[in-house]
Amino acid sequence: MPLVRVENLQVHFPVRSGWLRPAGVVRAVDGVSFAVEEGRTLGLVGESGSGKSTVSRALLKLIKPTGGAAWYRDREILGMSEAEFRPLRREMQMVFQDPIGSLNPRMTIEAILGEPLGIHFKDMDRARRRDVSAALLHRVGLPEDSLRRYPHEFSGGQRQRVGIARALAVRPKFLICDEPVSALDVSVQASILNLLKDLQDEFKLTYLFIAHDLAVVRHMSDEILVMNGGRVVEAGPAEEVCGQPRHDYTRRLLASIPALG
Repeated sequence: MPLVRVENLQVHFPVRSGWLRPAGVVRAVDGVSFAVEEGRTLGLVGESGSGKSTVSRALLKLIKPTGGAAWYRDREILGMSEAEFRPLRREMQMVFQDPIGSLNPRMTIEAILGEPLGIHFKDMDRARRRDVSAALLHRVGLPEDSLRRYPHEFSGGQRQRVGIARALAVRPKFLICDEPVSALDVSVQASILNLLKDLQDEFKLTYLFIAHDLAVVRHMSDEILVMNGGRVVEAGPAEEVCGQPRHDYTRRLLASIPALG
């Protein structure tokens, strides 16, 4: 049984015209279905505006879907109330595109990592939270003295490592990586991707990996879904999608990558 399964997911946004009268809808996600097997990575690729990030936010109930269903293990989650879904949030975490935007600039790294620990592990005292935070930093390649520092004191790649550590703090099973390297220098991207691969092996994580760069998605993924205009236009094993693409849109994505074109 897949860890995560999505059927006919739809997210439509109203378009207003004049005095806030409805003038139509934007079908940001229009009937998307997929499944992610435990311990594997499903890559979701498409250009900006294709709907891929909207899929992730609907799946984590950060926005309300228009229709469809999604299951985590054997539990349908889109129909859950917030109170029902809250215990599952610990198992379903996200690494965001912009590390500086996702980290509170007024909090130290110790506070940033300790906050989710305090929420989800209420019996964990401050000393234990600090020890766990230090261990997390070490695992993502940052020194323990980083705990006393603030997000602006780090480079982009280091901040993304903090974001990854924060996502791991609550021991998730399913991690959505939403454009995790697109805001980073090319020289830093490979180290972050390799870290994510190592963490997946170590902690038996399942990934939904979202990016606009098909080369990055191929490097990370077992299977790939290609999205365009809110719909899935191609799906299959990573090597098959990249090696023998069937859809013209996928071919255009491949042709835009010099290394693969």
